[in-house]
This record gives sequence, structure tokens and C-alpha cells, in this order.
Amino acid sequence: MIQLTEETKAGWCVVSVRGRADAESAEQLETALRAAVEHNSRVAADLSHLDYVSSAGLRAFIQTARAAESRQGEFAICSPTPSVRRVFDMSGLHQILKIQGGLPC
Repeated sequence: MIQLTEETKAGWCVVSVRGRADAESAEQLETALRAAVEHNSRVAADLSHLDYVSSAGLRAFIQTARAAESRQGEFAICSPTPSVRRVFDMSGLHQILKIQGGLPC
């Protein structure tokens, strides 16, 4: 199960992600993030309350980053939990995606 909330902070659309980004919730996550990218030039995914991310969840973040890039926008991953950060690091996505310790705004 995943919970998503959206707010604007200092020019960034911040999508807070809570729960699990897995095969069951990845489509919902990607849809929400891509909608945010379509309406905002700067989008951040706050992962400070994300408990788990699977390969399907990683795909949602990659697709969102590509969508932002195609629109000349910015997409950032912010405040991932230690376990989620390890998954990004082990997958090598930390070299592709913009991952920050705190929110960019």
C-alpha cells in the first residue's frame, strides 16, 4: 500500500511517498509523479517515509525522471530512508537519478 500527498515548497512540487513502492503500487506512484511533472517544472519525491522499493518502484522513478528531462524540467529524489537508499545504490540508480539527503526547497 502506498500513500501520496503533494504540496508546493519554494517553487518545487513535493510528492511525499509513504508505504511501499512495489509491483502493486508502482503504477499509482508513476501516474502521480508523471502528473506532477506535467504540471510543474521542478518535482521532488520525498522518500523519508518510504519503507520499501522494488524494481517496479524503481522503474516509476526512472520513468518520471525521463519525463521531466523531456520537458526540460527537474526531478529529484529526496531524503530516502536508509533501506531505500541501499536499493538505489545497489541498483546503480544513484548515478543516474538526482538523490539528495534533504528536500531541494
